[in-house]
Amino acid sequence: MPNKYTIFDRAEKKRGLSKFLEAIPLYIEAMRLSGDDRELKMSCSFALGDTYRMVGDFTKSAKSYRAAHRYAVAFGDGTMATDAMVGLGLSLRATGSLKEALKIFNNSLKSYKALDDRAGVAFTMWARAGALRLKGDLKAAMEGFKEAKTLFTRMRDSGGVGYCLTGLGGASRVSGDHKASNKYYTQANALFSDERDIFGIAYSYCGIANSMRMTGDFKGSLKFFKKAKDNYKKIGDKVSYAYTLWGEGTALQILGRDKEALKDFKEAALLFKETRDRRGLIYCALSTGELDFVKDRKKGVRAFKSSLKKAVSLGLGVESRYARELLAAAEKSPDSIPLNLA
Repeated sequence: MPNKYTIFDRAEKKRGLSKFLEAIPLYIEAMRLSGDDRELKMSCSFALGDTYRMVGDFTKSAKSYRAAHRYAVAFGDGTMATDAMVGLGLSLRATGSLKEALKIFNNSLKSYKALDDRAGVAFTMWARAGALRLKGDLKAAMEGFKEAKTLFTRMRDSGGVGYCLTGLGGASRVSGDHKASNKYYTQANALFSDERDIFGIAYSYCGIANSMRMTGDFKGSLKFFKKAKDNYKKIGDKVSYAYTLWGEGTALQILGRDKEALKDFKEAALLFKETRDRRGLIYCALSTGELDFVKDRKKGVRAFKSSLKKAVSLGLGVESRYARELLAAAEKSPDSIPLNLA
């Protein structure tokens, strides 16, 4: 009979190498063999939450984190219980449930501080800053990423620093500081390359590509979008791959390559539907609406209004702003479409 702990260790090694799709069945097998070992059940559930989240399966991720939380509470492990809640918050954040995610992050911060868990505090501050960015509170998001970065630096956690840099890169881009965005993403890419973090490398490549797109280097951005896509394919991250397709499609659209752009938007939308990423679907609706607007003004405007309504209902400040900008541009002149959305 195969050893459940050996299987779990194999899964952990796969996860450490960003081979998430290979790790998942191993965790499931270790869980199946766990018997009455509640600690192993807890560890497998939490690890599955992480790995499902990394490949964009947020429904299974949330379910796994909730199971891990139940086991942790029963086991009397306060730290793991809080870790599981933060993971759940990240899964909810990814699907657009910002209010619930922020509530979880705020409660978890209190728990980590009570436990004097510095790593937990730093990670949750990073997670909360990401939610604040999506909410549109960019100043608070930047402050949160910088504070988390300081904490990770003190702990000599270069990976944590790297993800704070990508957060700063994203917040800078939507704030309009594209030069700073490129700087942060480039710094992050160097750290992730040293760490051999494939997800981080892919994420920072996508960020670099978007910053280049926003400064008008559309052809240059396409090279970095390709690098990001190649790396995301290695780990099977459908959501991040979809956002990369959207960014690439936007660059192609600005270059007048509408047919290729529409193909990217449609493929991205299918992936967003599969992973229930409502924010991603709004981006695709806005972009396809821009393409439709040229041929059918009313159809484009309907897409912008529908996207605005959805973005407002989800509390997505940045996406609401984009939808309003497109509606304003549509009222002025058809020549003002498309906009280069960040």
